[in-house]
Amino acid sequence: EVVGATGEWAGALAVVITLFYLARQIRSSTNQATAEAESASHQEFIVLQGGLAEPKTLSVMRRGFHSFNALSDEDKYFFHMKLGTFINHFEGVLRRAEKGLTSASTVQTYGNVVITLVGSPGGREFWAIAGDTFQELSKDYINRHIDEGDWAAMEEMFPYFIDKGDSVDA
Repeated sequence: EVVGATGEWAGALAVVITLFYLARQIRSSTNQATAEAESASHQEFIVLQGGLAEPKTLSVMRRGFHSFNALSDEDKYFFHMKLGTFINHFEGVLRRAEKGLTSASTVQTYGNVVITLVGSPGGREFWAIAGDTFQELSKDYINRHIDEGDWAAMEEMFPYFIDKGDSVDA
């Protein structure tokens, strides 16, 4: 009887130790998945940013931030595709956050970028036309926060970010 009780006690202890070990492994795995998701978000954003340096992209985006409606149809399409990539990237960030794989600060960082771009005068014109074509998470976030964007401050800090048609090429 003593041997049986000792065996049961040892078995219970082994189960508890195994549960602690598994909990630690799961926590470690979750932390690693979160770090990988955050890194992927940052790497994807760096690629998007790099694409803005191309001359045509720079020209269309700067003019589009001033007035989407003033762009030619071809440039509107181009602006839509480029700004859409930022919005779709943000949708991915929001989806990762829903799964607990992205921090609130990452959502806020990329949310601020998207709100600033969509909150520009031309971005608002674009959003009024095309906003309903985007996925639900990003669409809802933008609709809730668009008025928080401070385009005037952005324009004051970075006047070269917008082309009002008064710039002179060297």
